[in-house]
Amino acid sequence: MTGALLLCGAAVVFAVVNFAGLMEYSKESAEEASRPRYQAMRGLGILPIAIIILAVTFGVFAVGAITGSWSRAWVREQTGTPVRKRFEGYHALSTDAFERLHAAFASGDPNRYVPLPEQTRGGDGVVFIWTADADQLAFVGMTWGSRRKTTRNAPLIMLSGCAFDDLDRALRAGLTAPAGRRPRS
Repeated sequence: MTGALLLCGAAVVFAVVNFAGLMEYSKESAEEASRPRYQAMRGLGILPIAIIILAVTFGVFAVGAITGSWSRAWVREQTGTPVRKRFEGYHALSTDAFERLHAAFASGDPNRYVPLPEQTRGGDGVVFIWTADADQLAFVGMTWGSRRKTTRNAPLIMLSGCAFDDLDRALRAGLTAPAGRRPRS
């Protein structure tokens, strides 16, 4: 979206700086047109105006999309604690490997889920991890499948206590190696 916003700005600047030339080009193109309706627009020279209107309109929508996506904060309804996305990974997983990874996360034992399988572009298995740090809660969501109608969502996993602490340490280590379990009491 930021790139689109920059393109919109560039289009407006281009149209304003070259307004006279674009008006002349628009008039000449209308005069050379074979259809009568295009020839009727000959005196209007609407090309630069159309560029400005379209670029500004698209730019307004781009700004709205950017500010809306950056300002949306997820919070736990029960406590008001902010929930933040800590990880999103796409992995080439078979259905069996997906089930094993889900069970490993559900166990809360980082020795079972870390290191994660190598990430690949467009992998069938997707892992999302969100944390509500003040509440010491983590949520692990997993989905499998590349086609919309055949995608399967696994039950959401909620980790708290020592399992949350272990996952938090593993996240800080990049989910590449268990960051040492603390003794359970």
